[in-house]
Order: sequence, then C-alpha cells, then structure tokens
Amino acid sequence: MFKKVLVSLSLLLVVFGVTACGKTIDSHVQNNMAEITKDYYFGENETMFVTLSVGEREKDYLLNGQATEPVNYSLLVIKFKEENIAKAIVLQVRSGDATSDVEAEYNSFNNSYMVDIVDDITIGEDFSIVYDGQTVTLEKQNFAINYENALQIACENLKDNLEEQKSYNHFNAECYLRVMSEKDNDFSDLYWCFTCLNYEGESFTVIISTVDGSVLAISDGDEEKTA
Repeated sequence: MFKKVLVSLSLLLVVFGVTACGKTIDSHVQNNMAEITKDYYFGENETMFVTLSVGEREKDYLLNGQATEPVNYSLLVIKFKEENIAKAIVLQVRSGDATSDVEAEYNSFNNSYMVDIVDDITIGEDFSIVYDGQTVTLEKQNFAINYENALQIACENLKDNLEEQKSYNHFNAECYLRVMSEKDNDFSDLYWCFTCLNYEGESFTVIISTVDGSVLAISDGDEEKTA
C-alpha cells in the first residue's frame, strides 16, 4: 500500500512538473496583463488631437508587479494644440445615433484630458466627440502589427528578462501594452509600447513599430538600446 502511495505521488509530481515547465513565457505574459490596448482610434481638427484606447486593465489599478482581475476600459484622451489648463471639460461622445455627455479631467503628466467612457456608450463604426461646437471624428487604426503580434515580438525580445520573473508556475510581474506617439505628441507616428514591471519595481520595456514590427528601442532595466 505504501509503495502504491509513493508511485501515485511520483506520478503527480511528474504531471505537475510537465505542466509547470510547459507553460510558455508568452502564456505567462498574457495571463498577467495589467493593461492591454486592443483597438486604437484617432482623430484631430485645428484645435485638438483625440485618441481612444479600447481594451482591458486590472480592476484595482496598482503599479505593484501583480495583475489582478481584468475589466474592460475605453480611455478617451483629448489633447489641445494650444494650452488649456481647466481642471475639467465637458464634451459629448457620439456613436451612431447614441449620444452621451461626459466629463474629462485634466492630467498634468501628459497635458491632456482623460475619461474612461466604457460605461457611457457602446463604441460603433461611426464615433466622434463634440467640444465647444467642434466635432472630431475618430477612425479605428488598423495597424499592420496588431496587439497580438506586438505581444509576441515583445516576448521574443525580452525573453531573458521575462524568464527571470518565473518561479515554478508563477510569474512575479505584471505587463502593460499601450499605443504611444512620438515625444512631440503630434501623433504622426504611432508605436506599441510593452512594459513588464516586477515585484521589486524593476521594469523592462520594448518599443515596436505598428507598421512592420521592427524593434525601435529596448530598455532592460540597465540601459536603453535603440535600433
């Protein structure tokens, strides 16, 4: 009887070992996304740039190296071409025949107004915002490199750093995938930005072209490398 117990326990450990080793770094990353942009919309007029990032983020948004329960989000960002530092602005969002009034709050970090509209309106093909009598129509950006491609490229280029975050079948870090523009914020060029943040506060980042998937810069925690 004792031998049978030992054999059963050994088989259980073998199965566990295969399961733990078989989980790829890609699947660890996918299961530990604290924020991921899946669809991205953009529009502008003479006075403002407007973007909409649609995807998932953790319910308790904390930069602590641990991803929690995901929820949907639709982050609307308005950036004026000339300075505007009101604490908040009220605008209309339109999708098809539906219209909703929302209040966007000023974010001094990126000098823009932001609001999550996920509970205010359903995003359709015909989406626009109206502010101060001006309408901006947003178009979905059909990137040649989509978010799934970007995640794969990021995992390939940060493989060693990401592997170091694994402990048995656990991944001791959280990951973010966002769309970013050039430093001058004119939105003429857009890139995927993937970041991994671990429990110790170390971060690793890779910037990826949305056009051809080329890696433009990598920061592995020690130094930044550019292509």
